[in-house]
Amino acid sequence: MKLLEAWDIDGLVDLYGVDAEIVRFRGVARGHEAIREYLVDYVATHRTFAVISLDQFAEAPGAVMWEATIDTDLGPMQTYDVVVLDASGKIAKEFPGLHGYWGS
Repeated sequence: MKLLEAWDIDGLVDLYGVDAEIVRFRGVARGHEAIREYLVDYVATHRTFAVISLDQFAEAPGAVMWEATIDTDLGPMQTYDVVVLDASGKIAKEFPGLHGYWGS
């Protein structure tokens, strides 16, 4: 979340394994280059990003999930993520989503 607040794209991409995937309803971003493109597009869409609250958090061996309320230039959003880690602790798969959007 701190890397996203700082728009640190390189730092974010470094969290992912070389063969990582971000799985979304609009398609799958596979590998560092596609993940970088996804993140650059995300930054362009949400120029402001600040965590309001971390609403839920759970972890198990090799997986982490959370819900958070974030403030964006489009208004507050309630997001969630499910992240599966590889053996080295890098992100292997991420399933991001949006529960609600309360923008103007």
